[in-house]
Amino acid sequence: MKNYTIAEQFAVIALNAQDSLHESVAKNVAVAGIAAAKTVQTLLYEEENRDAAVFEQKLREQLDGIKKMKRKERNALEKEFTDILKAEGILKEIPNLLGCDMNYYTANVTMREYKSDSALYQYIIEKIRTCVLEQTELPEDIVILLWLFRESGCIHDIFSQEEQEKVRIKLIQAAEEKFLYKAILEQEFHSAVWLLGLKFMNWKHKIFTNPYLEGVNLMFPFLDRRQAIFIDMVIMGTSVKDRRSAAIAFLEKNGHTCEEIKNGTETIVKVDNEYYRIFPSARSFKIPIQGVELLPVYK
Repeated sequence: MKNYTIAEQFAVIALNAQDSLHESVAKNVAVAGIAAAKTVQTLLYEEENRDAAVFEQKLREQLDGIKKMKRKERNALEKEFTDILKAEGILKEIPNLLGCDMNYYTANVTMREYKSDSALYQYIIEKIRTCVLEQTELPEDIVILLWLFRESGCIHDIFSQEEQEKVRIKLIQAAEEKFLYKAILEQEFHSAVWLLGLKFMNWKHKIFTNPYLEGVNLMFPFLDRRQAIFIDMVIMGTSVKDRRSAAIAFLEKNGHTCEEIKNGTETIVKVDNEYYRIFPSARSFKIPIQGVELLPVYK
């Protein structure tokens, strides 16, 4: 497999399932993360910046500039990287999953999102998990990726709540061993407005580890990459398997890749690199409409 840069690896994970046509807090932070990755790569490549004090000063100055990026600059950087990844065949645009919600597809609303190559997406995640959970010392690129994922709110896509404590301990150890790591791990690259969005997303991830609270996601569909959606269908007289099969058929018809995954005693559905549960539900209009809710699975 080709060796991808830190910025490219981060982009593969962070841009997956992001709205490709519109701005969002999650995408703004992801693009800022790409800029931060490019900055760190450049500084580490320049030998004179291996001096920890010089490196820290330059990194802080450039990250301050990233926090102040204008929309035009973010859009240009997003286009630069998505064009590169598309040319490599590891990123494409597909219909946005939220466009499959009854309220959107009945209104003929066009929505698009990025989808990363599934094999590469899984490879990057498994590589990071192996390094953190099985190795004693973290390589330089993994430390940087963990920092980027932590600061952009993507860490939940890779590690469970319990595993995140191991990540925290490993990063503390890395910072104690190398001042260069300490200089990186102490930095932030998101603005105050984005920070509020990240805190909200982190709160969502924490409460959604309780499946009975996952429905809260319906109230805030635009702050996260994974949206809860409602698909109308006949519920009466159907089994769990029938409803799951009907939902998968509908999603695949609308351009999404689906796979059934056994998760203990339940079966969840992998949709475009993300995992979902399917529950019977109803929407209240002039008359109740039956269907199913597709709710994100958080680790």
